[in-house]
Amino acid sequence: MSQDETVVVIPEEEIYDKIEKAVLAIPEVSHFTSEGFQDLLSGIGQAFGYKGHKELLLRRSREEGIKVDIFLALHKNCRVIETARYVQMVVRNLLLSVTDEKISGIDITITDLVN
Repeated sequence: MSQDETVVVIPEEEIYDKIEKAVLAIPEVSHFTSEGFQDLLSGIGQAFGYKGHKELLLRRSREEGIKVDIFLALHKNCRVIETARYVQMVVRNLLLSVTDEKISGIDITITDLVN
């Protein structure tokens, strides 16, 4: 990146809100979840300066860019792998539309299937 290029960095709360709305608009998604290990991961992440919000964990690094961890419950009878990939695509497109930061990963963890 040259010195003339700037990276647009928007507030994390705004990113969390946009991700939450976009993901919950997907019909196969029931709700965000956090169970056991995810609670621990979120707590550890927050201890190291990563912020968590509604079972989303967003990490930013100058070298690596943005990494997002999302924990979800899906509706039964949905195609889990296709839905997870679709959630990744939606979140990636959202991030690309609001920031110039590099995206290093979007990890989706399905913790439950509900009726």
